[in-house]
Amino acid sequence: MDPVSAARAFVAERHPDADAAILGGSTAQARSTPTSDLDIVILYRDGAENYAETTRYAGWIVEAFVHTPSSLAVWYARERAARCAVLGDLCAQGVLLTDLGPGEAWQREAQLYMERGPEPLTDQDRGLRRYELSSSLDDLRGSTLAAESFAVAAEVFRQSVELLLLQHGKWLGKGKWAIRRLDQLTGDECAAELRDWAASPEHSLEQLIHVAAKILEGSGGYLMEGFLRGSRPNRLQCSAIQASACQNP
Repeated sequence: MDPVSAARAFVAERHPDADAAILGGSTAQARSTPTSDLDIVILYRDGAENYAETTRYAGWIVEAFVHTPSSLAVWYARERAARCAVLGDLCAQGVLLTDLGPGEAWQREAQLYMERGPEPLTDQDRGLRRYELSSSLDDLRGSTLAAESFAVAAEVFRQSVELLLLQHGKWLGKGKWAIRRLDQLTGDECAAELRDWAASPEHSLEQLIHVAAKILEGSGGYLMEGFLRGSRPNRLQCSAIQASACQNP
């Protein structure tokens, strides 16, 4: 069965009382591969259960995400805080399979949620990401072992992609979805360079270091010395507190 027909048959058989269902992911976007699965989000009224289940149906692996309006709201809030939308993207970009009333409004709400984007970076968040990428770049520049260079390069690539996406207010993605998020940055030179690096068989460390350094510079530059995580107590205040404790045991 084709993916849409298989997904509709799955919902009709396994979730006949659902209010709406959406097929999302690669199969809904005509980007499926021989190993793709069916990502189906199923909506029930509030009061129903919320769970995810992996099954097989009509030759397909099916990832069923069963939700209510209330559970969707909770998950959307979690995703926005993590700046990585999975469920929201499935609902916004998918094919509406069944709809007993709320389906179109549900999908439009998801589209607005995706357009709104993730939580913006705070100064502390940006500083931490700059610090982490700076540290990884130092490791990569100094690495002399091939295995370690491979592992560190993977971190530099991920950190660079995420910092660039967040600079533009875009959602993060994992695995292949990181590349698909980069595709949204049309015309951005660094995004093109990251995609080209990922696609190249050479995976030049020099090229990765070059583009990562440019992304880092665009977000405030290299950051190591003086970066503070947490709050450091004022020494004068500490001395005063200690003196008071000695006088008043």
